[in-house]
Formats: sequence, structure tokens, C-alpha cells
Amino acid sequence: PTMATPQASDASEAEEDVSPGGDGSLLKTILKQGKERGPQALTTPSPLCEITMRVREENAATQTTVVWPRQHHGAEQPPGLPPQLRVGVETMRLGEVARITHVDFDQTPSVRTTFDVEVVTWDEALVMNSVTKRIVKRPPIQAWREPRALDRVVVRGFLGNVDYGPLSEDWPDPSLTAPPIKGQWRLDEDTENGEGRPISAGLEECVKTMRVGEVCEVVIGEDRGTIELAQLLEDPDQALISHRGAWAEPGDAERRSKAVDALRAMGNTHLKKGDLQKAIRRYDRALEVADDGGGDDGDNYLMEESEDAQQASKAAYEAGKEAVKRRSLAARANRALAHLKNGDALQAKLDCEAVLEEDESHVKCKFRRAQALVELGSIEQACDVFKALMEVPSLQREARAGLVNARKMLKAHRDAERDLFRGKIKAVPENPVAKPPRKNALERTVVASLAGRRAVGRAASDAY
Repeated sequence: PTMATPQASDASEAEEDVSPGGDGSLLKTILKQGKERGPQALTTPSPLCEITMRVREENAATQTTVVWPRQHHGAEQPPGLPPQLRVGVETMRLGEVARITHVDFDQTPSVRTTFDVEVVTWDEALVMNSVTKRIVKRPPIQAWREPRALDRVVVRGFLGNVDYGPLSEDWPDPSLTAPPIKGQWRLDEDTENGEGRPISAGLEECVKTMRVGEVCEVVIGEDRGTIELAQLLEDPDQALISHRGAWAEPGDAERRSKAVDALRAMGNTHLKKGDLQKAIRRYDRALEVADDGGGDDGDNYLMEESEDAQQASKAAYEAGKEAVKRRSLAARANRALAHLKNGDALQAKLDCEAVLEEDESHVKCKFRRAQALVELGSIEQACDVFKALMEVPSLQREARAGLVNARKMLKAHRDAERDLFRGKIKAVPENPVAKPPRKNALERTVVASLAGRRAVGRAASDAY
């Protein structure tokens, strides 16, 4: 096939500046409009697309078919084409023919190079770990964002032997507050949807890159399929994160308390299962929800008419704020335990200290801080904490065990330092001398026998 013959230019085909900085270094004139129907119609390729196009440089007799690879760090550029041309191509639709002029202002005088380009097709495959995703239907522009953790989503299509239902016949509603449909599940939390279909980690990873209405062919491990993101409902807690300070609404403190309790319970469940990373993410979310932005809404009580009503409103606000604070401290204390089990002693220590700044009597955080101090090498300081905690009835056994373990470690460290000072422990040489291999038992017996015979011979000689 050959490039479509450019039609006569008219007023609607004026030269357009498509350079990123608007400096006139990349000019585009549409010679033929792109397709208006089909899966990729009315869209343009993205930097992640592999674009197949026909290119003819100005005054050239023939055209060349070029495959421009996906743009990422270290990606190769097609020979003979300026890299800036890619920016102009990404403004073109499928089947569009355009004349793109690159103006190189770095040369004196400036050099203009013109190309006639036709976009033939593009491949929107995206490779993520064990997941390969290829877009076959782009979402509408109204679907403006991808799902986040704890958003509720609905997937249609199939993957391997799992059927998630038929694809949508029409464009699904991209609104984040659309009426819910069957088959929902919470991203990064649930392992099956509302209809009992399993949700794999690979499917979650793929869905996190999709928007409502997008249809993709996916390969996840050995499973292949076609899936559609049919619905995305925003996590209700997101409103509490957005409505802070002066934007807070009546009753937010109570809603924050309930949300923090629910998120902390989810984190505790993952902590018991040993899924430490997911537990930490739930505790992070709980603390994010608990943050009210500084309490700028605390003066709303002044809007009450009577003094009694003002006092009641202020007391209710302070009580709600204190309730949220208590729950956030519990979530942070649990996150310290998760960090400690995950091997991050420094972050566990910081979380414990943040809790103890607000509540000096939090004995669990004192104990966990002491455990973190042992891991960080501050063993003597940890021993002092363990000794004090042995006076707490509920922590006597744990504190005694921690103290015994810390003292053993401290003794081992001191013994090693003493031996090192006395020269009993020598530094390992950079190029250690290889020792000869030890003789086996038979060799040792033969050597001993020969030595014995030599001794007998010497004794007989001396007697003679």
C-alpha cells in the first residue's frame, strides 16, 4: 500500500505549532483526516505505543514504512528521523496524513526538514512483571483516572478459565459515584469479587493501569483473556481525606473514627496472616484518614445562637477530635509492630516515639521501642527499658525474656570487643593463605608408623 494522496489544502488545514514549548520548532499541517470509526478512532497514540507509519521526506521519490518503538529510557530511535518528530506523530489519529516540519534552531541559519507522515496502526501493549496488557478499546475521555487502593471495581470478560461476565455493549458509566453493579471487589484487599470469582495479583496489577470502558487483551502467567473495567467507585474514605480543615463537614469526626477502626481491623487481619506489606498499607491509610488538617473547623461552634449551644457544640467537637486521636495512636502502634516484624527497626522506633509523645503510659509502645533499640544496637538503653517494664504486670514475662536476650547480646558484644583488643580475634586478611588439606586417617597412620620405626632405628644405632 502507498500513502494516501494529500487533498487540496483549505482554511481548516492551516499550519499548527505542535512543539512542546510552543517555540515553533515543530509545525504540522493535516493533509487527510484520520478515521472516525473503529477501536482506535478519534484517539491518538501515547508514548507507550509502538507506532507503525509511512514516512516520506521532502523531495524524496519513495516512502518508507517505519516502526517507531515505545518511548522509554534507552529506547532506540528510527534512523534518519529527528526524535522531535515523535511528538508530532503522537498528535495524529489512525489513518491521518500530515506534513510535519521540524525546525532546528540550534543551527545558524535554522534548518527546516519536512516529512509527510501517515499513521498506519499502533500497538498499545504494556508489560508489567508477569503481566502483558494490550489495549483493544480505549476509554472515553470522561474516564479520567485509574483505580487506587480500596476503590471498588467491576471487571467483565474472561481470564483463563474464569468468566467475569459479558463485555459491555455500550460505554459504561465512568462516574465515580455511578449506581453500583454486581461483581464488585476492593482493589488491594479482596481475593474474590462479589460473585465469588477469584482475583489474582496479576489481574489487580493490570486493573490498576486501566480506566472505565477500557478493554484489554491480557496475558498473566499462563492465563490469557480479554477484560474490561466496567465500573470504578471511589473509596468512601477518600472524601474524609479531601474534606479537611475548613472543608470539613458536620459529623466528620464520627465518620473518621469508624473509618480508622475499620482500616485498623483490616491491617490487624493482614498482620495475623503475615502479609506485612498489606498490613502497613492499611495502617498508612488509617493515619491518612485520621488527619483532619489541623482542625480549622473547630470554630464552627461560634455560629450557634446561644451560649449553651456554643458550649455543647464545642464539647462535641473536642470529644470527636479526641476519639479520632485515640484511634490514630492505636493504628500507629500497630504499624510499629508491623514494621518491627518486617525488619524495619528504625521506622518501628519512630512510630513508637510518636505514640509516646502523645501518650507516655503506652506500655506496648515502650516494649516495642525497646525491641527496636536492640535491633539498632542500643542494647544498654533497651535493658533499662526492659527493667522498668518488668514492674508492669501485663508485660512481666515479655519484659523479662527481652531483658535476658538483651543481656546475652550485650555480653557477646563485650566479649568480642575484649578478644579483639587482646588480639585473640584477628582481622581476616585480604588474600588469605590457603592451608594444605588435612591428611586422611590412613595417611596419618602410615606417617605415625614410619616415625616410630625411625625412632627405633635411632635408638638401636645409639646403643651400638
